[in-house]
Amino acid sequence: MSETKKKRRYIFLRIIAILFAVFIILSILSFPLKVRRYSISSPKVTKPVRIAQISDLHSEYYGKGMNDLLNALDKQSPDIVVLTGDIFDDIKDNGNTRTFIAEAVKKYHCYYVSGNHEHKKGGWKSFRQEAVDMGVTVLEGQDISINGITLCGASSTGDGRLTFEESVEKCAEEAGDGFNVLLAHYPERVDFYRSFGKFDLILSGHAHGGQWRVPFLINGLFAPEQGLFPKYAGGIYPSDDGTLIVSRGLARTKNYIPRIFNNPELVIIDILPEG
Repeated sequence: MSETKKKRRYIFLRIIAILFAVFIILSILSFPLKVRRYSISSPKVTKPVRIAQISDLHSEYYGKGMNDLLNALDKQSPDIVVLTGDIFDDIKDNGNTRTFIAEAVKKYHCYYVSGNHEHKKGGWKSFRQEAVDMGVTVLEGQDISINGITLCGASSTGDGRLTFEESVEKCAEEAGDGFNVLLAHYPERVDFYRSFGKFDLILSGHAHGGQWRVPFLINGLFAPEQGLFPKYAGGIYPSDDGTLIVSRGLARTKNYIPRIFNNPELVIIDILPEG
């Protein structure tokens, strides 16, 4: 091999090593849990309500006894906790999820709708029952009034009794004139949710923040059902037909691919009286 070729090979390998090191560093920096806060004002509420949103946990490990996540939750003192799908995982051991739920229900009212992974391999029936047995309220097309707002749960029953779309329609039928919050795992279906004109706030997950981000340039690289550069990767998307908030979720990897500039997040939403 000539000296020129050796030099080029050395430079190429060095560039690869540097890029790999940068990738590892960015992944590590994107590892810590962040708390993301949003505030929404409405004349339909008479007192503040704080919602904590847990989404796409996928049984991720958050310290011994899940204390990192539980302590972060406690510091926010939410009135209610909503679980917006993919809390259980269809492949991983779900011990971390069980630990989190068992502790969370001791302090908070917890409301749960399923995601796509809970339905894989027919797992929703058993996951649903576990959650109910631990004290979680599962919403499948039902509305429930709590703390001056109405929670509406969009979730397929998984046994043919109620499809996801039918559960949204049922929620819309039961929604009243107050402040209605729709829990629906899939943000890419927001136009469908908004078409009913019933939901003031829609809480979703599923997109995992697009997995890789470039701050101020690219909000997310890829999300399920949305593909490259997803419109609803994570954040708040206001509309007169219902404000959408998309959690970036809590799983630190997606198919073993780590996040970059996309920390896992605990979402806190304050619903406030207007004025």
